[in-house]
Amino acid sequence: MDKLSYFKDEINYIRDSKLRGDLEALINLLPDYFFEIPASSTGKYHPDFALGEGGLVRHTKVAVRFAHELLENNTVGSKFSSRDKDLIIIALTLHDGLKSG
Repeated sequence: MDKLSYFKDEINYIRDSKLRGDLEALINLLPDYFFEIPASSTGKYHPDFALGEGGLVRHTKVAVRFAHELLENNTVGSKFSSRDKDLIIIALTLHDGLKSG
């Protein structure tokens, strides 16, 4: 499984090359189940697109995309350094990485 292929866009949001490499290394350490399970087993707290096989990856990608859009907006993004923005994207990309164990 090419885990990095799932997160090409998210990896490219990272401006610092060292942090980008760190994110790539951490994505490769994610368990295989992360790429297969739904974001929620009940559907109670997640939208339909995050359910079913691969739902957790879709949920993660949407969370990162929202953050990226907000951080690129001067109203919100100007409050954060470039490094802070990179760390926020990394944190969101990995936030459910060990959800099931």
